[in-house]
Amino acid sequence: MNIDFYEATQETIRKLNQTERHLYDYVVKNMDKVKNMSIRDFAEEQFLSTTTIFRFTQKLGFSGYSDFAESLLVTSHNKQETIIPEVVMGSGYSEEYLKNAMEAVRVISPKQVEVIVSLLALKPNIYILTDDNTHTIGQYCERLFIGLDFYAYFPETAYQKRNLINRIGNNDVIIALSYTGQDVMMIDFIQRVFLKERPHLLSITRADNNTLESLSDTNFYMFANEILISGMDLTSNVTMLMILEMIIYEYIVVSQK
Repeated sequence: MNIDFYEATQETIRKLNQTERHLYDYVVKNMDKVKNMSIRDFAEEQFLSTTTIFRFTQKLGFSGYSDFAESLLVTSHNKQETIIPEVVMGSGYSEEYLKNAMEAVRVISPKQVEVIVSLLALKPNIYILTDDNTHTIGQYCERLFIGLDFYAYFPETAYQKRNLINRIGNNDVIIALSYTGQDVMMIDFIQRVFLKERPHLLSITRADNNTLESLSDTNFYMFANEILISGMDLTSNVTMLMILEMIIYEYIVVSQK
């Protein structure tokens, strides 16, 4: 097949069931390992049958496991060819930091971006939800949309959120930002809104089967190395910010035509 893995699978990701999505996430996170595995090795690693793995590769759009593995080799080779400035090569984390950014961009589905841009063209009200670690990105997101003449609102207190539940309508868009996708207060708020209305829910989370993703109409994956120091979450949200900006910049381009 000789095609980049992300390019080959960008249209089939949303069709995967829970088990297949877990396999896809594992491949994305461990590509350098999986590319050298036989179908039997991969099946044993995941405690599944080789038949299940074969069907998984076909559902992704490959003719079989051989095409799937070849695609991983092509993708891995492309990543090795990526030029990383020498100034950031002094530590292993620097390279991993850039790798996370590249993978976040690679897995973005153009079709999903098109859906969001089409929604934005209707000028919906935009409501932004964050957890504690993404608070500043919520503020920045609000500023960007207000600058583009949207009604955008980022509730920063529990009181503001409670008063917001009855204001969100079917034609609005909720942007929910949470790396883990498991923030209890955010999920409770969304479920309360959904009892009354059904706005479009756009989320950005890590690549796993989290609760926020399962509630979302559109979900984008971010990648990061989780860092906790003395109870403080210092996990980078740079890739989340990149995804938001790419969506906004695409909207700007389309709206100017």
